[in-house]
Amino acid sequence: MKNFNFSRCLIFVLLLFSLTFPLAMDYASFRYAKNLNLVELYYSVPYQDLVFQTGHDTIFADVRIDYSIHSFMSPDSALDSAYRHIMLPSFRKAQERDLTLIDQVIFYARPGKYWLNFTVSNPNPPKPIKNGFRSDTLEIKDFSDSLSISDIELAVKIARDTTEGRFNKSGLRIMPNPNGQFGLAYDLINVYLEVYNMVPDSFPFEATYAILDSSQVPVKTFPPEKRKKDGSSISLTFALSAKGLKPGSYFLLVRFKDSSTGKEITKSKRFSIASPVAIGQKISTYLPVNSEERRYYEAINLLATEKEMKQFKRLTGEAREKFLENFWAKRDFSEFLARVQYADLHFGFGNKEGHETDRGLIYLKYGPPDDIEDLPMTENANPQQRWRYFKKGWFFVFVDINGNGNLQFIYSNTRAERNHPDWEKYVNPEEFRE
Repeated sequence: MKNFNFSRCLIFVLLLFSLTFPLAMDYASFRYAKNLNLVELYYSVPYQDLVFQTGHDTIFADVRIDYSIHSFMSPDSALDSAYRHIMLPSFRKAQERDLTLIDQVIFYARPGKYWLNFTVSNPNPPKPIKNGFRSDTLEIKDFSDSLSISDIELAVKIARDTTEGRFNKSGLRIMPNPNGQFGLAYDLINVYLEVYNMVPDSFPFEATYAILDSSQVPVKTFPPEKRKKDGSSISLTFALSAKGLKPGSYFLLVRFKDSSTGKEITKSKRFSIASPVAIGQKISTYLPVNSEERRYYEAINLLATEKEMKQFKRLTGEAREKFLENFWAKRDFSEFLARVQYADLHFGFGNKEGHETDRGLIYLKYGPPDDIEDLPMTENANPQQRWRYFKKGWFFVFVDINGNGNLQFIYSNTRAERNHPDWEKYVNPEEFRE
């Protein structure tokens, strides 16, 4: 009779449990101190997998998270629990948008290989209900000495935010994407990572990004970005468009080069592009624990016509809600959120958020331009930027009128925008004669 292998049996049982209670989960580790990392665990649960209650005119669910890690090579282990109080706008809206809870928990661990058990459950019913379970390995890298890139965090949204919060770090609020899927509600592949142990001098560093297919063949490459160093460590945030990628599995490849030493390092991360939505099928969108979506849901002034705004301002209560529903039924709210996010990251100026600036407002209305041309200051002209949309034949001109870095909208060949009354003072009118 062969010896009973308890370890293999336990692993089999855990994997079977994972299949019975599937859970989308991902993780990323970042350097915290020498020989110690901060590890973030990201997970998502569809709203219909949670048990909700009603009370005081609210719909809510209490969620408990239990997780433990066990080192393969040392006695190191840890276990902890966390609790969340989740609120729904309404069951109807949740069903329409197929809402998904996205959350994260953190712990600290030394570099090494660990076994993770992660459980999400509803603790309040007479008998606790298990909503999801995941058992997997974690490999926590050592970022102590040589040039290193942290794990890559994929996100559905990244916005500037200096407040403290569960999703906040490096002056940003980062909403993770635990299943690593893009292409439906999320056309932007948002990325956060950190780089350690650079030579802290005045030489720039260079970052290059590429998207590879499942066979590691490049399908999209992007020009190198050169940036100034800010000490020996930096945080990097960027967004790549998922448009044009066919459904399937891909790799994001990041290559980083320190110009001082010529040393290069690469990091990759797997992600996927979802299949097109069938007729009648819902698109899942995320439900943050502390949702900001309502703010943008009501911010129709960023897109609405003057007639629509006059009508909207007269409405209250149910009539107001019905107007908002009809307004967004004609537009893509998820795409709007993605554009707000991109604008806030790239076009902010002073106390203005990116979507409040001239470039941000144009971006919200018309989306990403096909070409952006930066023109430096000359003896006769201030710095300017030109956006072109080739398919539509549109172009927009932004000029730094005051010389303070704030690019203001000056001219467009679209009739929908009001040109600056003195636009001919800042650009050569002959360039735009049709």
